[in-house]
Amino acid sequence: MGDVDIDGAEVEAGETAEFGEGAACLVDAPSAQSYRVLAEIGTGLEPEGVAVDVQTRRAFVACARSNAVTVVDLVAGAAVAEVPVGREPMDIAFDDATGRVFTADLLGETVSVVDGSTLAVIASVPVGQYPSGVALDAAGRRLYCGCALSASVAVIDVDALELVGSVEAQPGAGAAAIDAERSRVFCANFLAGSLTIVDSQELRAVQEIDVGAAPCALVVNPVLEELYVANSFADTVTRVNLETLVVTGTIAVDRTPVGAARGPAGDRLYVSNRGAGTVSVLGVRDGAEWARIPVGEGPGGCTVDPLTGRLLVANAGSGSVSVVEDLLAERPAALPKKAPHDLVGRRLPPFQLPDARTGIARTSREWAERKYILNFFASW
Repeated sequence: MGDVDIDGAEVEAGETAEFGEGAACLVDAPSAQSYRVLAEIGTGLEPEGVAVDVQTRRAFVACARSNAVTVVDLVAGAAVAEVPVGREPMDIAFDDATGRVFTADLLGETVSVVDGSTLAVIASVPVGQYPSGVALDAAGRRLYCGCALSASVAVIDVDALELVGSVEAQPGAGAAAIDAERSRVFCANFLAGSLTIVDSQELRAVQEIDVGAAPCALVVNPVLEELYVANSFADTVTRVNLETLVVTGTIAVDRTPVGAARGPAGDRLYVSNRGAGTVSVLGVRDGAEWARIPVGEGPGGCTVDPLTGRLLVANAGSGSVSVVEDLLAERPAALPKKAPHDLVGRRLPPFQLPDARTGIARTSREWAERKYILNFFASW
């Protein structure tokens, strides 16, 4: 087997690569020439969101159960620091202009701001209840944060580091995305199965769109003028035309999609499937699933490194970040087939899950009766 390069470090495919004291990454051989998993890098507990600083070659990973951000050196392929932030950080964004990191702290009900150079927390901005998604409008110098229990979108000035507005959304407001060309912000309402469209100039909601069961992730693709919505309970990605705001179709993926990222050329979408431990590679022009890439357990947030084009996937169940190289030049001759889950057609056994706000264990009957809101992102 030939050598595999991880951001400048050459290692033998199939072997374990050492990148300094205490750091080790597993490097896999290509599978049918469609992908290569270059590394799985250990992080804090339950990593959910990941963002990249292209200049310093660092990745910042929001680790929900560690109440911290893990800092990963992408050249060395190792975690190099841990920064305590608010309680249960879920999503994360990086501002190239200031070198600042922003985290949505689910139980802290804040957005933490970290200086990416000094790794010091420089601000903690109070927002609504259960903030779980963030999107940075770099040109407009604002951060938008979906707050699930407040059913609102908090708006933060990223230079002044203060709350400048709040826009009414719908229950389960979370993931957000920016359409800068049309001065729009999209917010996914997990419980309502809808999108709220916000006018970013006037800071008001202008429209709601039904998109499918439990929308978890949003991606704007300016190349094809489309918005993609990962619907976690439907195992689909909904397509929305950015100009008309009309739903134009869906693409089937693997089980429980909760994260998504656009390929650099805009011709494909990567969707992390929490229930299957895979990433679906979607051809967005032909609307087909091209490949499924095995990653760690419980994959969630993902992003594409702008410098290398490699995919970074936060694996909540494994406490790691997978580094993946997509080798597909075009749609493959054979497409993956979806196998039914082992539990399909069978009755689920009774279970208990803690209420994320009180810590009290609730039974499956109580959850089924919807007496409590499930912290889906951190507990799925």
